Formats: sequence, C-alpha cells, structure tokens
Amino acid sequence: MSELHRRLEQVLDRLAPRERLLLGAAAAVAVLTLVWLLAATLAERRQTLAAQIGAAERDRTEVAALRDRYLRLRAEGDLVQQRLAGGGTAFSLFSHLESVGREALGREHIAAMNPSTRAVSDDLQEEDVEMRLSAVSLRDLTALLYRVEKTELPLLVSRLQMKKRFDQTHVFDATLVVGRLRPVAGAPTQ
Repeated sequence: MSELHRRLEQVLDRLAPRERLLLGAAAAVAVLTLVWLLAATLAERRQTLAAQIGAAERDRTEVAALRDRYLRLRAEGDLVQQRLAGGGTAFSLFSHLESVGREALGREHIAAMNPSTRAVSDDLQEEDVEMRLSAVSLRDLTALLYRVEKTELPLLVSRLQMKKRFDQTHVFDATLVVGRLRPVAGAPTQ
C-alpha cells in the first residue's frame, strides 16, 4: 500500500496547480455523482417498500374482513343446521300444513294436498307439500301464509298461484307449495 501511495504522490507532485485543481474537481464530481446515485437508489427502494407495506396492510384488512364474514356465515350456517335438526323426524310438514290449513281456512277449502321429497345434497333433502285450495278469500289466504311463516322451523313458500273464480270476484282458487329442508336420516350433522 505504501508503494501505491508513494507513486500517487509523485504523480500529483508532477502536476501543475491548475491540473491538481481540475483533478480535485473531477474527483468531487465523481463522488457527488456516486452519492446522488446511491441516494436515488435508496429513495426508489424506499418508495417500493412503502408501496409493498401499503398493499400488505390492505391485504391484511381484506383478510380480516373475509375472516369476519366467514365466521358470521358459519354461525348462521350452524344456526340453520340446528333449526333443521330441531324439526327432526318427528315433525311432519304434511300434518303441520293440514292442521294450519284447517285452522286458517277450514277443511272444506282444502281441495288436495300432495307431498313430495327430493334430495338436495348428500346430507339434505327438500320436503314439499302442494296445497290446492278452493273458494278462499284473500284474507283467509293471507292468514294461512302468516301462520306458515310464523312456524318455528324455516318453511319456504316456493310457489303461490291464484285464480279468481268467475262466479265470485272476491273468492280465489289457489295452489300453494310449501317446502322445508331437512337432514337426510343417518347423515352426520355439523
């Protein structure tokens, strides 16, 4: 190192004062250029990191919102499963609708009731009852729908078809399909 240092001093000693000044200025410009390039690179890296941090925070917020939504939907699903299981096999939709129909309308207005069942998934099936009603008033039909809606189990009116009678304009013939989901017998409940 000392040999390199000695030779550098000899080269500088041979230079004129004006050449030394120009060499010093060039060295200063080179150092400033290096510092500026280093600062620009660090500033760009800082901006990139700030953008990545912002994106990560947005992702974290979105994941937290999705987690909350998942927990809410899972709780709702568990509540629906409990309500479905609460009906059990002892609950008969046909008997329930027959009794509600007799209370709301009277036996003479129920023309027919046709039950049906179909599989929705491996562990759920849909039980439907089609009720054909004759000569019912709008008030009586509304009372029947209200009683169906206020049942403890989640029942769904999937179809309602009404037709005015030609001889009495305030009386209707109606077809009503009420259904419910229930667990398949022997299927595991969650």
